[in-house]
Amino acid sequence: MPLIEYGCYDCRKVSEALVRDRNAIPASVTCEHCDSKNTVKLISRVNYKIHKKAKYDDDFLGKAMPAMRKKKETAQYFAEGPRASDEAKMYEMGEQIGERIDRMIESSFPKK
Repeated sequence: MPLIEYGCYDCRKVSEALVRDRNAIPASVTCEHCDSKNTVKLISRVNYKIHKKAKYDDDFLGKAMPAMRKKKETAQYFAEGPRASDEAKMYEMGEQIGERIDRMIESSFPKK
């Protein structure tokens, strides 16, 4: 049973719908945020597992950390007070990148 994401043209938010029949995925559903039917099916980010070791495992992140601390674009972020560990800061940066990707997807809903 696939979980399909739909973007709303009216409120610009993303809703999810659990579709029981993968051969009958609706092109549009009711928005869970504003109840509009003015929605479109989106291409979702994919999460999958493979048999190979992850590219960015803990060992890689540990080796990349010194460079990230010195890099002009990220050094100030690491220099900020002791509110979080460096590992947590790297995770947070990854989440921020993911949020920017989400906003880009939402801003590029297909035109009617």
